[in-house]
Amino acid sequence: MKNRTITSIFLIVATSIAQAASPALGVGEPFIKAQEKLQAEGWRADLSAHAASGEYTGVERQLVQDGFAEVDYCSLGESLCVFQYIRNNACLRLHAKGEETRSMKIESWSNQCREKGASEDVNPLPADVRYAMQWRGDCDNFGQCEGMNEYLRNLEKKYAGQPAILKLLGAYDDSLQPGRRKAQ
Repeated sequence: MKNRTITSIFLIVATSIAQAASPALGVGEPFIKAQEKLQAEGWRADLSAHAASGEYTGVERQLVQDGFAEVDYCSLGESLCVFQYIRNNACLRLHAKGEETRSMKIESWSNQCREKGASEDVNPLPADVRYAMQWRGDCDNFGQCEGMNEYLRNLEKKYAGQPAILKLLGAYDDSLQPGRRKAQ
């Protein structure tokens, strides 16, 4: 009986370690290839990793628009970006360097989640939805609304089963298309 208990505990611990283990990544590996590996192994974008404000600038903005919602932040100057993934209760932070997504290379990775600052509140909206809200405001102010409708359509498909998010997206969608009427 004692051996069975010890064996059970060992198997539980070993399984937990295996779930959190980093995938087979290599320094210098192309980011796109690493992302494909991560997805194949069950790692998913941590949509809550980005700063709670939801403000995206520069490279971060382009990455989210291109479908890389796992971006936490990018530095200015050296084009170093940090991406965060989750699988079960495990985190994976990936550091990549490069001017464009297709040329980004892996610099390092860890199994540590980003600690949120004291001033960061929990934001229940996914990063890509927060980005759409920011983009909508910016595109009005700076005349950069090209592509917004398509981005909203993709989000509506992605979050089809989440009425609260669809309602929020619908408000932005209607403001882009003045002739469109809301369903009563």
